[in-house]
Parts: sequence; C-alpha cells; structure tokens
Amino acid sequence: MSADPALRYVYWRFVVLGMATLMAWNVYITASGFFRHVFRNTPLRDSFESVFSIFSNTINLIALSYALYTQPSANNDRRIQAGLLSTVCVFLALLLLPLLNIDGWLALVIALLALCVAAVAAAFVQCSIFGIAAPLHACCAEAYMGGQAIAGTVASALQLFTVYGAEDDGRVRVRAGVYFGIAAVFLALSMTAWSQLSRHEMIAQNAYRALDGPDAGMGRMQHGSPRLTRDPEGPVEYAVETVELEQVVEQNGLPKWLGALGLDNMRVLCLAFGEIAPFAYICGSAMCLTLALFPPLTEAIVSSPKSSPQIANLTAWHFLLFNVGDYLGRLSTQWIRCESVRVLNWIGAARLLFVPAFLMFPTVATAPGDALVVHSDLLFLLLVAMLGWSNGWVATMTLVRAPRDATNKALAGSVLSFALCVGLMVGALLSYPILLIAGIL
Repeated sequence: MSADPALRYVYWRFVVLGMATLMAWNVYITASGFFRHVFRNTPLRDSFESVFSIFSNTINLIALSYALYTQPSANNDRRIQAGLLSTVCVFLALLLLPLLNIDGWLALVIALLALCVAAVAAAFVQCSIFGIAAPLHACCAEAYMGGQAIAGTVASALQLFTVYGAEDDGRVRVRAGVYFGIAAVFLALSMTAWSQLSRHEMIAQNAYRALDGPDAGMGRMQHGSPRLTRDPEGPVEYAVETVELEQVVEQNGLPKWLGALGLDNMRVLCLAFGEIAPFAYICGSAMCLTLALFPPLTEAIVSSPKSSPQIANLTAWHFLLFNVGDYLGRLSTQWIRCESVRVLNWIGAARLLFVPAFLMFPTVATAPGDALVVHSDLLFLLLVAMLGWSNGWVATMTLVRAPRDATNKALAGSVLSFALCVGLMVGALLSYPILLIAGIL
C-alpha cells in the first residue's frame, strides 16, 4: 500500500466495506451451534448449513445478475447505503431469536427470510463497490478483498473458540445474541465509513492521481466508456475523454438487435466481458475449484490416529487456517504481482492438484487400513492454508489486473464480481461428484 495519507484513508474504509459485505454469511457460520439448537425440533437440524448455502448462493446470484445488468446506469451511493442498512435490519431481526427464545419452525422462517434479504443486499453492495474500486489504485481492490477475508478469519476464530466452550442452552443463546448485536453495530459503523469514503475527492471528484507503477492514472469512471488522457498542463491530474455508447458499440461490432430490444445495457456488458473474458474465467474457475473442495470435502477429512501430532478439533482448525491463508493471499498481491494471463492460467491449472491431494487423506468414509491414506494432520492443515492462499491471491490479482484492459474499468470490476459469484455456484454443484468419488455420498 502507498504511503500517501489519502490512499491510507481510502484503503482502510475499503477494508471495512469488504468486511461488511460478507459479515452476514460469516455470522451465520459462526452461530451454527445456535441455529442447530433452535432448529432441533425441525427436520433441518442436521442439514441447515447446506440449505443455507444453496439458498444464499442462489438468491445472491439472481440478485447479482440484476444488479450487474442495471449497473451502467445505477446510483452506487444509493445501492450501498440501502444494502448496508438492510443488513443492519437483518441482524436486528435475528437478535430477536435469542432475546425472545424463539425456536422451531418460526425461527427457521425468520432465519431464511433474513438470509434472503442479506444475500440480495450483499449482491448490490458488492457489485457497486467492485465497480468503484476497480478503476482506482490497486490498493483499493486489495483492501476490499482483504476485508472480506478478515471477516471470514474472525468468524472462523470465533467458531474455534466456541468448540472449546460449554454448549448449554443459556450460553449458546447469549453468544448468538452477542454475535448478532456486534454485527448490527459494525454494519452501522460501516455506513459511516462509506459516507466518509463517498465524499473523498478520489471518489466524489474523480481525481486521477499520477501514481508510480502500473496503476498510474487509475480513477473512477463515469457513465459511458471514458478513456484517460494525460493533461499537459499538470503532471498530477488526468483529464477524461468520454466516448458515447453508440460510438463504442459501432467500434466493437456489438449486436444491434440488443439495442432494438431495449437491451442497451446488455451491449455494454458484452463489451466489458469481451475485454476481460480471460480474467473472468480465471477468477471464476479459481473460486469454483475452492468451493468444490472447501468445505464439502475438507470438512469430511478426520484426524488420523496414526498422525504425529494428532490435532484435536481438526475441522475447526482447518476453517481458521484456510481463512488466514486466504487473507494473506489477498494481502500478498501488494508484493507478488503477475501481469501475464498465461501465467495466471497455469497457476489456476496447477491448483487442480489439490483435488487428488485431499482425496488421499482419511475421511468419515475411509475404510480402516487403506494403504493410500496419508496420515498427517499437519500436512492436511498446510495444504488447506495453501488452498486458501492461492485462492485469495488469484482472485485479487485478477481484480487488480483485469480492469487495465477494459474501456469501462468500473463496469469491468462489476463483471468480475459476477464471475466470482458464478464460480462459487458452479463449485458448490461440483462438490457433489467429488464427494461421490471420495465415497462420502
């Protein structure tokens, strides 16, 4: 990150916004013990996590599709404020569950409705913030991605803490109330962070700073497809030359029949996607592989009695190490860069080796005495951390690198957020054949 005080100011607010975007989902994960308790008299007691995951990802993808289509003419400030406020209301509603001792089917309905609202809000907030961060200095995208990883790390650390704590009814409800209350307060504070950020000259006044390195001249894009041109009168500021939509459409040969159907936004999206398609594929495939393995397969891996040392609560520790690795991977893009699409593709292909590697560890379905099993809990945790690091690095590197090839950098950032979400959805589906191969299903 640059030593520029203005960039530091912006950086930490993007970190807060990144944490806020995934706050809802991570608190749901952290409070899994509470939900298991309140759903104890429903058929979903042991399967609610899978239901939550499918429900949240499906709603999020639908909402993100609409958010992306309307992004070229969207009011980002309004979307972000409404999304954060909606998520605050979600946690205030969830806070009623432990306070009023609500359980059973009523608790399930409230939890699913709250998750639906949170998924829609996250889609609109993420789409807008990706679009805002993409044209700015690279540290802004890194900060936002890092904030998301911090949210996951904190959630997994709290989850590990609860493993070693008592699980009586009173303490479970108190802990859940604390989680929901803190989340509501944090999200309210994140609204202040966005309010401060939206008024900053780097965002609100379209100041294009002459920064050193490949990120020079990155700034916010307005409607249309702007191009940056150096202002000869001053070495610090950059002027903006706006290209009209129809001119861009004609220059790039986009299908005119979309315009005849009133789908002008789709023509702009086709242009943005075509310019960054290799990076969208890399980002989506990285997330796809990660979610296909973590947590469906990795959570089913058990500590081996032949391991030295043998790690107690291996599942909880592996969640923490994955998220720590993911955060370090996102953070390390400040020092470890890659400008080549070919290299990023090779790195993505190399990550496929994680599939056979994790299949060699003992699972809940492993037969006793299997000669192909690797008996090392430490090696398993190391591989989990490497999976997290590579996931965070590749995803953030594509977000930092891809917009440089785009005419409309802001829209390119939003397209990448959609590719990321699609990758998560496909990865969730691919986890089933992997579990079949492992003999778990």
